[in-house]
Amino acid sequence: MRLSRLSPAVALISATLILTACGNDSDDTTIIDGTPPLLTTDSSFTDGYSAVAAIFLSGQVQDSSGIKSLTYKRNEEPAQSLDFDTNGNFDARILLALGSNKITLEATDNNGNIMRSTKTVYLGDTVAAGGSHTAALRDGKLYGWGRNNFGQTGLGMMTKITDVIGHPDTPMLMHSAPKNLVSIKFNQNHSLALDAKGQVYSWGEDISGQLGRGETGRNTCSKTEDCRLDIGAIAGIDNALMVAAGYKHNLVLTKDGSVWAFGANTQGQLGNNTTINSSTPVQVDFSAAADIGHIVQVVASANSSYALDDKGQVWGWGSDAYANLGRGQECNKANNCVNVNARPIRIDVLSGNSNAHTNVDVNTTKAITPTPQLASDPSIGIEKVTQLAAGRDHVLALTNKEAVYAWGLNASSQIGYNGEKFNATESAWANTIVKPTKLPWFTGKNIRRIYANGNASYALLDDVPSNNGTTENGSATDGILYAWGMFGETNSAGKTVYKDLDEPTNKLPNLKNIDNMAMGVMHLIAHEKPLQQNANTSLRDGQLFTWGWSFEGSLGNKDTTHVWMYNTPMPVNLPSQL
Repeated sequence: MRLSRLSPAVALISATLILTACGNDSDDTTIIDGTPPLLTTDSSFTDGYSAVAAIFLSGQVQDSSGIKSLTYKRNEEPAQSLDFDTNGNFDARILLALGSNKITLEATDNNGNIMRSTKTVYLGDTVAAGGSHTAALRDGKLYGWGRNNFGQTGLGMMTKITDVIGHPDTPMLMHSAPKNLVSIKFNQNHSLALDAKGQVYSWGEDISGQLGRGETGRNTCSKTEDCRLDIGAIAGIDNALMVAAGYKHNLVLTKDGSVWAFGANTQGQLGNNTTINSSTPVQVDFSAAADIGHIVQVVASANSSYALDDKGQVWGWGSDAYANLGRGQECNKANNCVNVNARPIRIDVLSGNSNAHTNVDVNTTKAITPTPQLASDPSIGIEKVTQLAAGRDHVLALTNKEAVYAWGLNASSQIGYNGEKFNATESAWANTIVKPTKLPWFTGKNIRRIYANGNASYALLDDVPSNNGTTENGSATDGILYAWGMFGETNSAGKTVYKDLDEPTNKLPNLKNIDNMAMGVMHLIAHEKPLQQNANTSLRDGQLFTWGWSFEGSLGNKDTTHVWMYNTPMPVNLPSQL
């Protein structure tokens, strides 16, 4: 990713402050080197939210007197050394704890001068969206709204839109939820949450055991005992770092790098070498995964599962019906393939990559001009995957080389170039992209995070210029969302029209400074970074916005409860609590 360098002026000022603070009492008052080391890091080292339980950190440290040490410190833990080569290049990973992480890099030269760089990274998601229910965390408290036919908002009862009292069509505090929640993740009609101690909680639909709480104690929400109305803890998992919500199965990553799964398993999506559903957590079987690293991210789709390790390797299991595992063909009867993949296999994202369609008409749009692989930068290291996202049946992979790769279902252009301008043309990409393929639009972009659900994809970009190249104050803007794939718009007649966007497009120009979001199947919620942060304003106190399909109050606004599509993001306000 793009490097960020401390200016010499900042370095000189920092050196003066550091030398003064150190209180050097030596009789030798001659300053041999009054300038601290020059510390350069890539753009992944930044404040904000992380979807991955590690920072893939690369950069360079330089000083004319030579470098004595390079260390990092996480929160109040002891400092750890980082290796660097003779040119000062370093390439490492720093594991994150659940919740807030204060990471301090410290470079010391041979004359004792010090340069420090500190960032605060939050591991977890404080917003969530499912089929049609939505939520946000504030100060560890859960606020929910939207569809509640399985109790998925957390009210402790079922409701429907026709209920005069009780249905949460605007945000409501869920009093029965634990008060120290740090992360939430929704999908379809069920909900997951993590507290500060790493305990996992679940509620909502449980027809396939996707809540992980066993076979007894369910409530009746439709015609059978198929839901749980209480927010209850999942037994058997300790020190969870992350949860991933699939359509009818879920994954949990723990501090030691183990992965646990529960719910539907007809295609082996639980990864325990069986096809038997499990209503309690089973451990994913990585015993056949050669040279696997420490797992730092898990994601789940409709019937497939994925994991990223700290070597930048991607692993997948479950359904391969739409080439979900990137092996070169769809797994169906026509290809004489049995679609059961009950243990993880490695997905080769980077080797032998090419564009999805080699006969592209480059005169149609500059966006699909094939671009060469970026040359290896020794200060950054070799290319590796640093983040994953999965929709219903497509996968996105972000690398440290300003690149996004994708594979799987592309019928709605959720990977790209099969939408309103390209569909049914010779330049269109296929309905299924059978191998990981580089998306050419992202070359040179500063990508902070990728998102996917349903048949749509999003990317969160920083350093985005305006139409004239800059913003009004002369600098680029951070936190801009770009959408592609299925996107609904309401025309002047009030009719909703779904368009399949060929490539990432800024359809939400009024949204800026977004630092995180969550994708439901057809609606979304985003969190805006506070414009001013001080001792009384935390990272998580910014404005919330929702847009997309409005159903039973999924957007959290009384005026849009019965509107099917709302494509202009609207603010959502959480109720004040004493």
